[in-house]
Amino acid sequence: MTEISVTVPVYNVEKYLKRCLDSLVQQTFKLDYEIICVNDGSTDNSGKILEEYAQKYPKIKVINQENQGLSVARNTAMEHVTGKYTMFVDSDDFIAINSLEKLYEYAQKYNADVIIFDFLRGTPDGKNTRRQHFANIAQKYGDRAFNIDTAEPFVYRYVPVATWVKFYLTDLIKDLKFEPCLNNQDVPYWDLVYTRAKNIHYLPVPYYYYCEYRSDAITQRKDEKIFDVFKAFKLSENILRESGYFEKFKSVHYAHFTCNLVGRMHKANPDLREKFIETIKNYDIDIDYEKFYKEDFYPFEKENMQIIKFIKENNYEDIEKLLKQKHIW
Repeated sequence: MTEISVTVPVYNVEKYLKRCLDSLVQQTFKLDYEIICVNDGSTDNSGKILEEYAQKYPKIKVINQENQGLSVARNTAMEHVTGKYTMFVDSDDFIAINSLEKLYEYAQKYNADVIIFDFLRGTPDGKNTRRQHFANIAQKYGDRAFNIDTAEPFVYRYVPVATWVKFYLTDLIKDLKFEPCLNNQDVPYWDLVYTRAKNIHYLPVPYYYYCEYRSDAITQRKDEKIFDVFKAFKLSENILRESGYFEKFKSVHYAHFTCNLVGRMHKANPDLREKFIETIKNYDIDIDYEKFYKEDFYPFEKENMQIIKFIKENNYEDIEKLLKQKHIW
């Protein structure tokens, strides 16, 4: 029986792919596991590298498809998953040599649906690393389970939405889909997971290395794809509403959303700025601003909400002036 399935979407990552695959095939995990790589129409040597590794390591399965984006590549991989547990690994990242062993042991011990773990983040050359640790969750729950009903709202705020920072029971997510052709697809996906998982744990050990500051990464897009943030958070809102949790998490949801909006404003190409501002103006943010400012949010979250409120109430010239003063533009 396959115990773990590791899914790896691949698109034009020849510089990093061997490092990723090496970290997967050299795992200390002694039981059976599979590595499902979806070559999403790569035009560089990624496909060749995958075939070389698949010939050498039988646990690697390669699926080739036309380029359809990260979400579809992940969905394709999930159609072939046979493991009891599933882990998502992006092909420009890599994992610790004992990740699968330790996460599997912990999941078995605590009967976990989802394990959230720490990660390291740094430059593509593997340097300048810093650890992402979630102290608030560790202090509150330790090795005790939580879920959307038992956890305080701050957990929804502090758990990263990234798909790759979690270890999943496959039965929990087998029928879930990533939204196709959408940047920020991890946002609504985490809502789908969080609203159904009953036994979530946090393991404060860095098992994953996240490669940031890649100039060609989708998170660095400055074109029309920055508008995907609106669709992603509307999907998120709808999932929370349909499951009956929106009122509980409304303030946290909008804090996350407005921080993402400001982040996209930083990146937006100049010719898209006015359109982006107009889209914010037309987006219905159903929140009591004064109540929000009194809640227990970080100063930067309150400031971002103030920026959004200013945008919704003022003309473009004044907005442009404010954003330049704040060095957002």
